[in-house]
Amino acid sequence: MSDTRRITNARRIAVAWRYDVPLVAGLTVLWALLWGSWTPLTLLCGLVVALLVTQLLPLPPVPLSARFSVPSALRFLVVWSGFVVAASFRVAWAAFRPRGVRRSSIVLVQLHTTSEMTFTLATIAISLVPGSYVADVDLRHRRILLHVLDTERLEQVDAERRTALRIEAMVIRALGSRQDVSELSEPLPEVVR
Repeated sequence: MSDTRRITNARRIAVAWRYDVPLVAGLTVLWALLWGSWTPLTLLCGLVVALLVTQLLPLPPVPLSARFSVPSALRFLVVWSGFVVAASFRVAWAAFRPRGVRRSSIVLVQLHTTSEMTFTLATIAISLVPGSYVADVDLRHRRILLHVLDTERLEQVDAERRTALRIEAMVIRALGSRQDVSELSEPLPEVVR
């Protein structure tokens, strides 16, 4: 066997361990969660289904950042959970107050990151905060459109934009690449429609 072929095989194995093994493990856990059972048979069936899915429907590997900050991830979880709880009370109050919701807004938010994975994770975290959801995504221009409930004043719209940017910054600090972190310190491009 030639050296080139040995290197190619070694590279393929390294890529499999980096991308395929975590994907198969995650799909197996998802299978067990969906069935609500952690028996050996359920896990074995989940493993078989995960292997079939990954081998019959291969996806291109998604580059993940090798950087992970435990303190920043814990900070993200605490602050993001606070946003979720506070927003839940605001939405409940808007639903039960006598005057109801008079006005909602569509808010354009210019994000920092150019990484697809970090952009996706930040967008999901932003969308999971009650009272707003991501209505549209423009990865090429690094923008999201948020539909925000109950924004009668311009200050509320600005506060929602700042919250989205703060969530993105926390995601970047927790698991973004070095490039993501450097983009965080750069000024945002001017939004031109």
